[in-house]
Amino acid sequence: MFEDSVAREFCTPADQTLLALAADDRIGNLVVSDPFRSYVLSAARGRTTSLIEPFEVGGRTAMRARPHRLRRHDATDVATVEKAYQKFGEILGDALAQTRGEPSPRPDSATLVTYHPFAAAWCDAPWISKIVYFGQDDWATGEGVRRWWDVYKAAYQRMEERKVEIFAVSQELCNRISPRAQVVPNGVIADKWRPLRPAPARIAELPGPRVIYTGSIGPRLDKDLVELTAKMAGSLIFMGHFGDAGVISWLRTLPNVHVFDRVGQEELAATTQACDVGVIPHRDQAGIAAMSPLKLYEYLSAGLPAVVIDLPPMHGVDDERVQICSRDKWAEGLQRALAMGRADEQRRQRFIDEVSWQARMAPVVEASVG
Repeated sequence: MFEDSVAREFCTPADQTLLALAADDRIGNLVVSDPFRSYVLSAARGRTTSLIEPFEVGGRTAMRARPHRLRRHDATDVATVEKAYQKFGEILGDALAQTRGEPSPRPDSATLVTYHPFAAAWCDAPWISKIVYFGQDDWATGEGVRRWWDVYKAAYQRMEERKVEIFAVSQELCNRISPRAQVVPNGVIADKWRPLRPAPARIAELPGPRVIYTGSIGPRLDKDLVELTAKMAGSLIFMGHFGDAGVISWLRTLPNVHVFDRVGQEELAATTQACDVGVIPHRDQAGIAAMSPLKLYEYLSAGLPAVVIDLPPMHGVDDERVQICSRDKWAEGLQRALAMGRADEQRRQRFIDEVSWQARMAPVVEASVG
């Protein structure tokens, strides 16, 4: 929901798509929808269930839609999900009509831009002139959504049949969704990462060399590689969302390992800049292999070299400063990265320019207004 975007300071592709659309003068009415929520759960938590309400985003007034239903989770059969998202499209049409002061939404009068494959596949209301889908993850192989894998695969097929305009964060993910999909990798908020910031006190006191891992901390980590990295580093820092309590507990048993909860973008940039190497010691799992590694762009924007496991999205980002390693070559890659040192400031600034969200989101906005 929108509160989540605010809490993470708009650092993900979905957040940045919203800001880019809000900033474009060609966009007329902007309706931003929550996913389906349960009436029962919203009532219990004191959330409003009104269909629309105004809010501010990106310096403009938009309308927020809050679709509700009785069910908390999506069904696991295609037919039921299809009916649900046809209804979702109707609800969004009602919100659009209210926003415009119309009795009903005009046919072919708005673009639906979505990160939800079910919405892209089965929203089929008359008001929709075009659908733009942005794939941030391969839901059809995500470990936490196994019950819906077949439904996600059906959604990909339906998007292809409907000729939905598709973007995805990696070529690997494009290959899985559609041969027509265009790659838009992750990026960084340039204004947050461009300044050189002083090291936070709690980081400055840690012994070096300092190695850092940022982002969600959970089962995607390869335990053997983490333990090897901890042995080779003066300090191994984990900073991000606590995605798995068991993993957090295990990390805190390791010597030289320091675990911190997620922080704002400025402190994250300062912390990363205070380190010597960024690492991505992930397991080789299908869902992980299709991700675009946001943390890799952050490491390089901070001027760090990076050591990463050999997965398709790691290639082609920076062939010199990114050490792409198999598991048995991890120690050698880490040694090379530790000896490499920081990038010079001109190179760091140039990389930030290349991967800024402003540059990344341009094709998505063009597809949405075209």
